[in-house]
Amino acid sequence: MTTTAREYLVNRFQTDAAVLRERVALMARGTNVPGPDAMTSSRMADACDDVVAMLMAMASNGDADAELDAIMALVPLLERRASEQQSNPAVRSVYAGAATRIREVRSAEAQSAQADGTPSAELDDTDIADDALDNGDDVDDLDDDDVDDDVIVFDEEDDSADGSK
Repeated sequence: MTTTAREYLVNRFQTDAAVLRERVALMARGTNVPGPDAMTSSRMADACDDVVAMLMAMASNGDADAELDAIMALVPLLERRASEQQSNPAVRSVYAGAATRIREVRSAEAQSAQADGTPSAELDDTDIADDALDNGDDVDDLDDDDVDDDVIVFDEEDDSADGSK
């Protein structure tokens, strides 16, 4: 399945927001979940929503290269938002992670275009979206600087959460 860079990023941050909100819901039910507290997790989810809103505000004109350029133009704004969150490192990591993710998408696109000799601003989920954009490790935790790369797996039997993929 082919996905544009924008679709990939929107899906990524929507998923992160949903995972963080599920985390908040588990804590509200009394489940002990390692990592940030409920208020911090909720703020992180809101920051993910903010990133999605920025991406969705961009008009899609069917030109994948122009769309990727527009996405890259968000990097300074995301970096500014990250720097404004000095007192809240977890929220800062959402914005900084978004800027990093956008750079990685751009880099993956450049590598893909170079490999096949064709410029493209689309991601093929079967190869580069899951491989080239990953930071290379198989396990992330909520304490790292890149919250958008975290996947929390909830086991309904024991109501526990871990940071494994």
